[in-house]
Amino acid sequence: MKIGEYISQVLESQGRRQKWLAEQLNISEAKLSYKINNNAIKADELIKISKLLNINLNKLKEEL
Repeated sequence: MKIGEYISQVLESQGRRQKWLAEQLNISEAKLSYKINNNAIKADELIKISKLLNINLNKLKEEL
């Protein structure tokens, strides 16, 4: 599984949308969609996303 897929699954399981996450990250929904679809998420963005979605990075590492 790739990081973008994992984030999409977590969003879905929490009943959230990419639009919500994009707003929290202060980026456009289109830019977030690109990053998720192309696994182009930077480390600092991943840390912010993990805090917003309550993702344990150690667990994430095991999943990937």
